[in-house]
Amino acid sequence: MRELFEKGITFEEFVKESEENIAKRIKERYEKTVLDEDLIEKIKFKDEINILAFAESWCPDSQVNVPIVAKIASYNKNFKLRILKREGNEEHMKPYYIDGKAKIPTFVFMNKDFKEIGHWIERPEIVKELAKSGEGEWKRDYLKGKYDKNIIEEIVNILSR
Repeated sequence: MRELFEKGITFEEFVKESEENIAKRIKERYEKTVLDEDLIEKIKFKDEINILAFAESWCPDSQVNVPIVAKIASYNKNFKLRILKREGNEEHMKPYYIDGKAKIPTFVFMNKDFKEIGHWIERPEIVKELAKSGEGEWKRDYLKGKYDKNIIEEIVNILSR
């Protein structure tokens, strides 16, 4: 996993490689993401965590979640985020396939020795449940940030293990 991680690009490079309108959306999500003090405390003193994301900037789920994870990582200098495209890396994503498919974004959280401590795929649990139930407004609400707090809490819970 270390070699794969080292092939990844930074969040800044991910934004720079995105189309202008998408880059703007990603930057806006990053800027508006704020962690509550209690969540900051949970991750502030954690040791090195390497976060490998499989993502594509054209993907709405990546546009929502990659900047949120990047912002969370910014709260601790020991957290490093690298991003790889799904395309060309499907083989490495196989352990995380859902229904036989590579879903993005997929985040793999690893300790300093690159041993996995957790992973997070595509969307927060509440949004997955709403999508299954057929609730009509979930997608618009999700894209507008209604569930950002849920995403942050799920990611912080993985990071604070």
